[in-house]
Amino acid sequence: MESIPIVEDGREVSHLAVRFDPPPQGAGERPCFLYLHGFGSEQSGEKAEFFRARAQEAGFGFCSFDFQGHGHSGGDMAGLTLTRNLEDVGRVHTFLRDRDCGRLILLGSSMGGGTALWYSALHPEEIVAGLHLAPALELEKGLLAWAGPERAQEWEETGRIHFENDLVSCELGWTLIEDLRAYPADALLSRYRTPALLLQGKLDTSVAWKSVARFATCCTYQEIEIHLFADGDHRMTDRKDRLWELMVEFLRGRALI
Repeated sequence: MESIPIVEDGREVSHLAVRFDPPPQGAGERPCFLYLHGFGSEQSGEKAEFFRARAQEAGFGFCSFDFQGHGHSGGDMAGLTLTRNLEDVGRVHTFLRDRDCGRLILLGSSMGGGTALWYSALHPEEIVAGLHLAPALELEKGLLAWAGPERAQEWEETGRIHFENDLVSCELGWTLIEDLRAYPADALLSRYRTPALLLQGKLDTSVAWKSVARFATCCTYQEIEIHLFADGDHRMTDRKDRLWELMVEFLRGRALI
């Protein structure tokens, strides 16, 4: 595990915990996988480790990291925003460029998938493909529905709310909602230009499958594929082998493997 310092005004204010497994010798100029985990999760999850092993067997480098407020990185969940996540991805991307691995295949899960789609839209020149599991495209809508009108109003007035699920118990700032509003869905639909495979379960109670299907069908960019699992849940850990098979097929069709 390596650490990327986050420096402001000449002093370290936070850091990112990063794990980078370089491509094997003789792998040529294949792009590197960069895994982006979900809300309340971390880079050492079951899916991340599975995909790391499969990618390395296929001759790819593989990198993962913990977003700030998660895992072994610094920061807290109260400061979570999409902007901060995108800045974290940018720091890791610079880390990889310095190791001659600037061309990336982004592999995002849930919040990480939503972040990856936005990062690809903002930096299309070096992102060669996106492989995303249940990308969270309506995080603001989901959080406000979870809170309900009265608690949402209190959240806005006080600036904080306590969030708890089976993965995390934390404080979230209202800045998360304000920041998400700076990234409207229509802007993503019009700016996105990276080949993508979206893998989604219809029984997902965290990410609505219709929101993912809407992105795939309404985006002005045509090279987006979606695979819906009728009996799939949010995590889809019970079908990792099938997910990888679909990813390999997608990458092979674009001469990336």
